[in-house]
Amino acid sequence: MKLVKQITAAILAAVALCGFWSCDKEDGDGLSKAVLASATTLTFEAQDASQKIITVYSDANWVSEVPEWVTISPTQGSAGTTEVTVSVTDNMRGGAEDNPRKATLVFKGSTLASRAEVVISQNGDKYRDVKEYTPGQVAELADESVVSIPSALVVALGPDGFMVSDAANSGSVYIMSTETVAIGDKVSILGTKGSDTQSLAIVECDKVEVVSTGGTVTYPAAEDITSQIDSYNPGSRKYVSVKGILVGSNITVEGAQYSVTITNASAHSTLSALNGHYVTAEGYFGGVAAPVVRLTLTKIKDDGVAKVIYFSEDFEQLEPWSQATKAGRTVEEDNLEAEAPALYSATVPIEGVAVSAFDAIESLGYKFIYDKEDHKRIYLQQNYIKFGKTGNHAGIILPAMDNIPAGTKLKLSFDWCPMRQGSGKIDPVNLIVIISEGENEVTRYEVPECGWENGHVLEWIRAEVEIIGVDITPETRITITQTQWEVSTANRWFLDNIQLEKVF
Repeated sequence: MKLVKQITAAILAAVALCGFWSCDKEDGDGLSKAVLASATTLTFEAQDASQKIITVYSDANWVSEVPEWVTISPTQGSAGTTEVTVSVTDNMRGGAEDNPRKATLVFKGSTLASRAEVVISQNGDKYRDVKEYTPGQVAELADESVVSIPSALVVALGPDGFMVSDAANSGSVYIMSTETVAIGDKVSILGTKGSDTQSLAIVECDKVEVVSTGGTVTYPAAEDITSQIDSYNPGSRKYVSVKGILVGSNITVEGAQYSVTITNASAHSTLSALNGHYVTAEGYFGGVAAPVVRLTLTKIKDDGVAKVIYFSEDFEQLEPWSQATKAGRTVEEDNLEAEAPALYSATVPIEGVAVSAFDAIESLGYKFIYDKEDHKRIYLQQNYIKFGKTGNHAGIILPAMDNIPAGTKLKLSFDWCPMRQGSGKIDPVNLIVIISEGENEVTRYEVPECGWENGHVLEWIRAEVEIIGVDITPETRITITQTQWEVSTANRWFLDNIQLEKVF
């Protein structure tokens, strides 16, 4: 009903405009200057497809352009609303289903602007006459190309699929799939070529068959991109290496503005032991999401201790939820309209069960706090967290930590940013860090305010709090939250890259 009202309003507006310009029915052979349809897409089965009805709205006469395999009735109409029946012929060739097909049905008036296009799709045998490709060839294909990769070698595992190449390392492509495979498996793949958010080639997989297991993977010579990390963007999945300090799943490079994030950190159980070490990492370039270069890790070498890090969190494990919900990057893009789905409503299927980002984070030992039980105003970004909404406030309690010797001097640091309102006003956010034992607060530290003038561009602020004279035990909890929970104004803020390290 809402759509009908919107369409009707658009038609009335067009009619009024036509009257203003002294239009009459004789202009353009009496054809309409405003034509709209109640649907933009229709999909039919390959055989014995039921007909569908759509409504055409116009301020005068209209005619149609109909694909060869589509039939409509009527094929033309007059002012007002007209119900149009759409049907298709069976999509068969040689007694079997043909490839899926797609064409555009057009309802039109007298001008290019008065065209209502409806994309007609009909199902079929997607893999009939499918062409075979190597992994390297797939990257050159147009998106939506149906592909068969009869022989590929699994060379890396990712959070939502795996990377494949061929024995000659002539090229690689990322396969989006929930199929369980192992590095060294030889696989055959059926799927559709696409592009990810970094404009790099992927295959959205329909079928994976493991042909053999236990193969040897020989990686190509890695291109060292350490010195060019701030500008590197080859547009393909090059095999690269980088040197820096590993912090969580990020590698920081001395003197560089950009860092490297390991997208498949969960597939490498040894990373936690290298936290705070100098490392040399190799893997496949996965695009740039400024200020981060993405890397699908294959191997990592320990180059010695740089600092002692007891805890780190960059929320990169939120990537599947960020991708599924198209979560935005409000801070990096200074975009107040960026997508920010509620953390508890953003879900992805895990072992057949829809799991929310909220529950996924809390399952790691975190606990979210909020002032209204029925309004958990915590939101997802790519890949970090937004807290609060006007009149609703929130914070986060970090997991228990059991690896910190008594008497250790510590520094807690994190990136944060207050939100800017549409008027340009910066939300008056005051953050605090609370150290507690059970229900008892031990101490608290105030985080300096941002001090921005209204209209200031959004950007990350690095907060640092020295924790001295307080032992962090498994019973200790650290909370990062805002003050002024009782206010009804907007006190929204973003959080990322939490780290607890030893102060020497």
